[in-house]
Amino acid sequence: MKVLRPVLERIARHARRSSPAECCGILLSRPDEPAIVTEAIEAQNAETQRPHDRYVLGHRAHIRAVAREAGGEARIVGYYHSHPVGDAVPSPWDVGQAVEGAVYLITALGDGRIQHAAWRLQDGQMVRQSMEEIDE
Repeated sequence: MKVLRPVLERIARHARRSSPAECCGILLSRPDEPAIVTEAIEAQNAETQRPHDRYVLGHRAHIRAVAREAGGEARIVGYYHSHPVGDAVPSPWDVGQAVEGAVYLITALGDGRIQHAAWRLQDGQMVRQSMEEIDE
C-alpha cells in the first residue's frame, strides 16, 4: 500500500488535535488505483466510555465516504485511528472491530514521534502490511 505524504500529515495533525482521545477516519483512493491512498476523511470518535483507548467511527463521515464511492469519485480502502499512548500495533479492541479486506492505518503518538503502521485482518489475525509514503 502507498499513502500520499499529505494524507499522512493530515492524519498526524488529526491525532495530535484529538489527543488524549483516539481520532479516527476513512482512507480513500481513486476508483482505479486502490493501492494508493489519496485522501483521508476525518470522522468523529463516537466512543463515549473509553475514547482514550477505543474508537467508534462516526456515521456522518462514513455516509460521506459511501456517497463519494457510489458517485464514482473515490474508493473506500480502509480506516485510520490513533493511539495517543503506545505503539502503532492493534489492540484487542481494534482486532475485534476489524473486518476482512479493509486496511487499518494506526498512527501512534506514544514515544513523542509519529509512527504509522498499516494492518489487515486475515483469518482472524491482524497482519502488518507494507506501507510506503509517497509524493504525488
